[in-house]
Amino acid sequence: MYNSQFFVMANEIWIETEYGKVFGMVAGPENGRTILAIHGYSQRNGWHTWEPMMAPLAEAGFRVVSVDMPGWGQSVPTQGQVGGKTAVMTVLQLLDGLSAETAVLMGKSWGGKVAVETAVSHPRRIAHLILTAPALRDVEQARKISQPVLLAWAEDDPVIPFSYAARLAAAIPNCQLETYPTGGHSAAPKNAADFAPKAIKFLQN
Repeated sequence: MYNSQFFVMANEIWIETEYGKVFGMVAGPENGRTILAIHGYSQRNGWHTWEPMMAPLAEAGFRVVSVDMPGWGQSVPTQGQVGGKTAVMTVLQLLDGLSAETAVLMGKSWGGKVAVETAVSHPRRIAHLILTAPALRDVEQARKISQPVLLAWAEDDPVIPFSYAARLAAAIPNCQLETYPTGGHSAAPKNAADFAPKAIKFLQN
């Protein structure tokens, strides 16, 4: 039921960064708390990765911005695909462009890794993390996360094994793990009907 509401509520947005002009879709009130959603690495990913989560979060009063990072989708990069430090800097410049002093980051796989790296290196800018199967190989980095984390994982994830979920959740100091039998490498958006209300509760507590 969220898709029909989403298309009524969502609008295109373009945000200037030094790494390229970034395309995104935004839903929710302008004065709502900002949630920036970041997709995974493959070219099949883009702003649409988080589409199923946008309407319910917007209806709860959040301003949800889901983007094509430079080098993906409609966002043409100035220096090639962003990655590592340039991805983190892109996120910070996106937040600046959205006039968001602090924000929630929502990331899938590679986007989850970028979200964690941003949160660890700039903790004052990031209030919460919502992650689905983040591509974090360094568990020690997970121990440095100071923000509350809501983590989703599917048992049938073909990219990062489900067995990694408990290990990662145990390493994060403040983590709530939600697991699903299906959802592949997109547990959160593929199970949005169940996961979105949990995300709203997580952010409101």
